[in-house]
Amino acid sequence: MKRKEGFLLVESIFELFIVSISMLIVLSTFIGTFFLLKDALEEIIDLNILSNTVMEIIIVSKNEMKNVTSLSSGQFSSSILGDSVEGGKVGFSFDSLTQKLLRYKYSNITKGYTFISQKITAFSYDGKFIIVTLDRDYIIKLFVKDLR
Repeated sequence: MKRKEGFLLVESIFELFIVSISMLIVLSTFIGTFFLLKDALEEIIDLNILSNTVMEIIIVSKNEMKNVTSLSSGQFSSSILGDSVEGGKVGFSFDSLTQKLLRYKYSNITKGYTFISQKITAFSYDGKFIIVTLDRDYIIKLFVKDLR
């Protein structure tokens, strides 16, 4: 009898060991899947923010801004203003320290700044093209007529 009880004790210890290893495998697989999905969702969010930024820059520069009438460029900031299609002024303001791009609008209805993105690394206007660099990877060049 004693021998059989010892065998049952060893057998139950092995069963507990196998169950605990199985649980660790399942948990590690779940955690790996969770982190993989988290990284994929963060990448999707970043790409969505970049695409929204690109769309807003194109909409403002192509649909709202007729031309460029004012350009100011400093060491840490630059701004481009032009005539709006609806009347008034519309343009961009960029701060290189915070890497923020703002849309400026002054008309009878709206006045002030609207935040576009904080993923801009460079912003310039060379007389014909608005050049925007997004996350050091993507560059947008948009033609806008200069009336200065």
